[in-house]
Amino acid sequence: MLHSSSLVVEKRGPITRLRMTMKVAGLPLHETSAFVVADTLVDAAAPTSARELISHLRREPVARVILTHHHEDHAGCGADIQREFGIPVYAPQGALDILATGPRLPFYRRVLATSPRPYRALPLAQTTRCGDFTLETVPTPGHTFDHVCFFEPVEGWLFTGDLFVHERVPVLRGIENAQEQIASLKSVMALKPSILCCSQAGFVEDGTAALARKIEYWEGLANRARELRLGGMSPRRIARELLGHEGLFTWVSLGEFSKKRLIESLLDEG
Repeated sequence: MLHSSSLVVEKRGPITRLRMTMKVAGLPLHETSAFVVADTLVDAAAPTSARELISHLRREPVARVILTHHHEDHAGCGADIQREFGIPVYAPQGALDILATGPRLPFYRRVLATSPRPYRALPLAQTTRCGDFTLETVPTPGHTFDHVCFFEPVEGWLFTGDLFVHERVPVLRGIENAQEQIASLKSVMALKPSILCCSQAGFVEDGTAALARKIEYWEGLANRARELRLGGMSPRRIARELLGHEGLFTWVSLGEFSKKRLIESLLDEG
């Protein structure tokens, strides 16, 4: 079988992390996480993880799904969940048409995650009640135009989707905007979250400090890039100077992810 997936369950108090690794020909290539809070699933993984996710939800059912954005590794199992359980999936307004028609994926993402089936999602409300908890919808554009985070104000939990990822992210996708992401990071940092529930990094303690460190890293990188740009250096050379050579995934993605794109976006030259 070309595509496969594994699922690992991690718990932190009332939050369950569903950690899913996508594999191609047995090789683990990408990891993402969904989270369960009481009766609500936050994000719906990639189509390659459908069997494992559905199996888990049969054992621990939920009443609804809420999505942070339309990307296939966060929304890809929505159609499978609706068909299997008949529960609603809620998504940001800007994601609704994309999910209904099915996103058009570049080749490497079709190989990695396969293309999701189209489905009808409902628009997210400003708040979602999850048992004894309330998740507030916080617009956080930058990774995508429709990206949102979910914040539980009493507990201080912040579900970050793909806003945070890691403290030191050295690459950017072509559709992303680093300046918008920094503004979004600052807006959620002002909420003073106690913990981040991140699709990549998992449970990140002292969430406010972690967000501050990511902002500091990108803003520091931007300041050094501007100095080198004023000296006449090209974004490609700046990226190599500050971040090193491009990695394998840059070539696999045909340049969609790259260090050069991050530098261009930090310089507002993308």
